[in-house]
Amino acid sequence: MSSAPPLNEDFRLVEALQAQRPGAVGHVYNVYGPELVEYAEGLLGEHERAVEAVREALLALRDAEVPDAGTFRDWLYELVHDQCRSAPVRKRGRLVVIGGAAAAVALTGGMLVLFESTEAEPKPSATPPVAMVTPDATPTPTSTPTPKDEVEKPAKKAAKPKKSREEPTGPGRLAVNDGDCHGVRAAGLPTRCYLRLTAVGGTVKWSVSSVRDRAGRVSAGGSGTLKAGRSASVAVTVRPTVLCYVGGRGSGTVSFTPGGSASVTYTCWRR
Repeated sequence: MSSAPPLNEDFRLVEALQAQRPGAVGHVYNVYGPELVEYAEGLLGEHERAVEAVREALLALRDAEVPDAGTFRDWLYELVHDQCRSAPVRKRGRLVVIGGAAAAVALTGGMLVLFESTEAEPKPSATPPVAMVTPDATPTPTSTPTPKDEVEKPAKKAAKPKKSREEPTGPGRLAVNDGDCHGVRAAGLPTRCYLRLTAVGGTVKWSVSSVRDRAGRVSAGGSGTLKAGRSASVAVTVRPTVLCYVGGRGSGTVSFTPGGSASVTYTCWRR
């Protein structure tokens, strides 16, 4: 499949349409017609309806506000896309390409429309970018075409998804796991361990309320909010003192608001 027409070709098409020159619409068809029909057929699933949709879209160029050449090709695809989404009615008629002059004649219900052109028919251009084909672009096939003069019934509103059960927002309780802070070795340099906090039964707004220790210097702090089932870690620092080395071991307690406490045990023996 050939690539898209060069940009200078689009400049000529845009200039001719904006000046409303005779044969300008036919020239657009000669350049982009084959690939637009192929695109429309992919949306509608039927060649005859695709030809009709492209014809209707190109006829609208006479009164349209034509964009600049840089976006002209994408704009043509948007026109055809919108025409296909309007579910055009199947009409009796056909599109005939006459000889090398590529003058396209559409016969529809006795109406004759001529797309004039004096240039040779070009090779088909590349298919449109993937981004042009949206998931909702393919219409649902129907056994009976809908007349144009039939009033469109409004689409049924999709049922709103049921809301999932929300997490409890009331106050919960704080569960404290202090397993990491049992038997901490605090000989020489300060040592850290971690307490694990978990909110149970609801949201908990917590904070360290107090710290008590004997032989060593235990420190901890922090605050936050936990939703039900969520956890957080609180760092506890143990700095050994002379009293800790004399006794060889020590312990402390870290208390929390709204409730809960953790015990910290450590050894200070030298080796």
